[in-house]
Parts: sequence; C-alpha cells; structure tokens
Amino acid sequence: MRDAATSSLSLSDYGHGVVADIIDIDHATPALLARLAARGLVPGATLEILRGGDPMLVMVDDSRWALTREDACHIKIRPTRLPLRSRLRALFA
Repeated sequence: MRDAATSSLSLSDYGHGVVADIIDIDHATPALLARLAARGLVPGATLEILRGGDPMLVMVDDSRWALTREDACHIKIRPTRLPLRSRLRALFA
C-alpha cells in the first residue's frame, strides 16, 4: 500500500482493478466540474477503475463512464482496494 504522502494521487495514476474514494477535484473548470458531478464523480463518491488508459473506464454506483486522461488528472483519489498484482508486488518489493 502507498504511504500517507502519496495516498492521494490523481485517478490517472492508477489502473484496472483499483477501488477508491474521491477526495477532491482540483484545478477543474466549472464545465468539467458540472460534467463530473452529473456522472456522480464528486468528493466522497467511491469508484472502480474497470479499464486504465486513455480513455479510462470507471464505474460509479452501477453506471460506467469513460474519462480522458486529462479529465482523470483532476480527480484526486484514495485507493481502498488495489488489485492482487499490486498487493503482491508491495509485499515482495
């Protein structure tokens, strides 16, 4: 798991299988904030990354949304569950 200093990185820093809480949305335009809010991507929401890359696919509640890497950079998250591969890598690093 990441330490406290890096525990809140942007959504674009993570990939497939990560479940996380949205902590903040920073440096976003009012239009982007409105678009994200309409999709349920607001601070306090939980999301799962279904596919990393650009565009990335995330699930919020039971809805799936595609996000560009540029939009994902504005979303700060705190992972609550990492995929098995990442957890094993952390154990044996």
